Amino acid sequence: MDWNEIFEVSRFVSEERKVWILLAGLVLVAAWNLVPKGLHRARLWVLVALTLVATLNYGRWGTDLISKKVDTYDLVHYYLNAKYFDELGYYDLYPAGMFADHSNGGPHFQEGYKYMAQNAAGHGMRPIEHGVERGKIVSEENFTPERWSQFEHDFLHIQRVIPGFSDKLYRQMIQDHGFNGTLPWVLVAKPLADVVPVEHIKLICYVDLVLLLVGVAFVYWGYGGVPALFCWFFLMTSYSVRWPTITWAYLRYDYVAALLMGMALLKKGKHLWAGVATGYAAVIRLFPAMWMYGPGAKGIAQLVRGKVNKKLVILAAGFFAGAIGVQGLSMAVYGAEPAKVHFENMMDHNSSEQLSSRRIGLALALPYRGEMEPKFIEPERKDTIEAQKPLRYGLALAIMALMGWGLRNARDDEAYALGFVPFFLLTTASYYYYVTRITLMVMHASDLKKSRNQIGLAMLLAMEMFSNFADTAHSGYRVFHIGWLAWLLSAYMVVMTIWFLIEARQKDEEADADADADGAGAPAA
Repeated sequence: MDWNEIFEVSRFVSEERKVWILLAGLVLVAAWNLVPKGLHRARLWVLVALTLVATLNYGRWGTDLISKKVDTYDLVHYYLNAKYFDELGYYDLYPAGMFADHSNGGPHFQEGYKYMAQNAAGHGMRPIEHGVERGKIVSEENFTPERWSQFEHDFLHIQRVIPGFSDKLYRQMIQDHGFNGTLPWVLVAKPLADVVPVEHIKLICYVDLVLLLVGVAFVYWGYGGVPALFCWFFLMTSYSVRWPTITWAYLRYDYVAALLMGMALLKKGKHLWAGVATGYAAVIRLFPAMWMYGPGAKGIAQLVRGKVNKKLVILAAGFFAGAIGVQGLSMAVYGAEPAKVHFENMMDHNSSEQLSSRRIGLALALPYRGEMEPKFIEPERKDTIEAQKPLRYGLALAIMALMGWGLRNARDDEAYALGFVPFFLLTTASYYYYVTRITLMVMHASDLKKSRNQIGLAMLLAMEMFSNFADTAHSGYRVFHIGWLAWLLSAYMVVMTIWFLIEARQKDEEADADADADGAGAPAA
């Protein structure tokens, strides 16, 4: 027997244990300021030990999860479509794969009767035969014989040689929404896919681990050891990082590293480079552009009061330079049409009709009434979500306006961290993108002497504890999970908005008092 046979556990057991690990983290945060000064080093070592336990638990107490396994589902989309983007574009991954499968003794898995077809009109289910026929056309018109032979080899290797697919998972894949990587993401990802052969595909999957470690290293540089440890602790316990598992896919967490780098650079006063990092994250995944909300709101609030914040202007300049530079380069390489297709795909993908019970957002909070059923979002709820758009956007804009005004005296990096606010309020993103709460974790962990940060950090850890509990104790009730999580996040938004408004008012009063004191102490003319 080796180590893995003795100690490795299932994901279910790992996530059950996350509940207790997060509870221990919650207790540590609650007791943080009660620990006598002489025991502060012990307090730090408790955090180190918890982070180590969380890391071992994320790896399920073995080595195979990190060193051997990959996510075939994800790699079909992001490795293959990046590598053969010139031939497949955004529409033809599934047809090409299905034709390769059927041309080589397939179907290898029970694929059902329909697949998700994609074209300029949007997404829609079509018969399997339609996909195979389309795949044949793609192989003849878009590929050279040599390139088709390479694609066949790579697709069949991932589908049949690497463990991962089952009848159910393969059928689920071809009914998914296809490849959705941005054009700048393809620009970065394709050279890596071209260099690494499919037989050594695991090597490319370590890229995300390296990038996340770099991001946490930036947090250490900008904030110190405690925030960096809490940052890694969050990555190892967050429900949002259960998939894609780190080292199972590639370039799925690059934007997370970029946001961490941007926040740390702001803390160090490197506004230009913080903007560049954020601009990169924005064009790679689009929604990280929202992390400019806080600095933008702060800048506008100060401008209203007659002050131009030059540092925030430099941040904005860096953001546009980074975003336009990377986007422009990708369009120079691939043309403008793929960028347009991607945008249209995302608009269709994010419509109310396409909502799933793996999405989160204020949109899921408003119609939820605490029920345990159903597992999937029923059509009536989708209709309600669509009808509630005016209410939802009205509430979202009100909260964003109030929070923005409250950020007028906040640190630039704190304002930046709150990019999660519009992300939650305005979008319905999949749960794995909620890893971006990591900037809030860093903000709160940066100064736990403040009650706001201690309570905010405790709230975030409690939400992760609930998520892992809900998925293990009530795994068949995802609407229950996302509904309650959306409520809890809404409560967090309200609490933080009020708190920042109070803090901003207090700082204004202190500034006014200082000005009055200076005036009283000035010599008479």
